[in-house]
Amino acid sequence: MALIATMLCFTAVALAQSGGNIYGVTGKIASGGTKAKPKHVGVVFNYTVKPAVDGTLSQPVSTYKIHFDGLKFNTKGIAKGKYCKASAITAAASDASCPKGTHVGTGKVNALVGHAGNPVDPASKCNLNLDIYAGGPSSLALFLHGTPPDCLTTINQAIDAKLKNDSTGSSLTFSVPPNPLLHPAPGLDVGITSVSSNIAKGSGTKGVFTSTGCKGTRKVKVTFTAEAGGTGTAEKSAGKC
Repeated sequence: MALIATMLCFTAVALAQSGGNIYGVTGKIASGGTKAKPKHVGVVFNYTVKPAVDGTLSQPVSTYKIHFDGLKFNTKGIAKGKYCKASAITAAASDASCPKGTHVGTGKVNALVGHAGNPVDPASKCNLNLDIYAGGPSSLALFLHGTPPDCLTTINQAIDAKLKNDSTGSSLTFSVPPNPLLHPAPGLDVGITSVSSNIAKGSGTKGVFTSTGCKGTRKVKVTFTAEAGGTGTAEKSAGKC
């Protein structure tokens, strides 16, 4: 916590940030599958957030919508109808009580901490582990956790991420709780630098996603909404359909 106190006393020399964030995304999803014969697939997707001005802290991103072409979700058979809700993980500050079989993925979240738009110290970091659970019939629980020295403070927070099928695929949408994930202490901002995630393929009824086919290449598209306002998008092929 000493680092937090030091940073709160620091008044940065402002380097005006008017251009917002620069976003990127990559993904990898196996080809194949049709509506008549869906195929279980794993989903790998990664995204980056960079400041418009090098050396400054990016603007905190409060909401994400990630769309996958040609996929459909179904969490009902993953753990025979059992789930691990984000609210339960957060209340316990642990995923130790999550029912067996509800764990469906892993990842990493890398971020810096400071004042958005101002110069940032690369040592002021908050890097977290990500564990993904079947959180409900149409949701995933994203459990973010880390301790010093990887993060300037201890974080044990889960996010409820909503799943939705549509005519072209499926999407995952979630909002980030301001405290502690966007603002670990009053006056401090968290700027994500990169996120990596891997949702397991599964088998039988136990996989989150199935491929139902698409045309050409399968795209992953992320819509980012900054806390201060404004949206940006990034889109990339995740492989052949």
